[in-house]
Amino acid sequence: MNVQELRAALAATDLDPRLYCILEQPDDSQWCLRKQGKTWQTFWYERGAEYEMRRFKDEKTACVHFFGRITQRAP
Repeated sequence: MNVQELRAALAATDLDPRLYCILEQPDDSQWCLRKQGKTWQTFWYERGAEYEMRRFKDEKTACVHFFGRITQRAP
């Protein structure tokens, strides 16, 4: 899964798109996916702080984790 496939998979769910942010500046109270250097990161963003940070070496693993996390099916 890549970012484009992740976006399509999320669009097919009933999740409110305001609950997550993909490769953009997050708003408050969102699950986020970003790339920083060569590392992919997923985290919860709230009140300017990042929580439950996970780091991944590749896009596929990060996207699969992100999808599972926000749909409550995280590995």
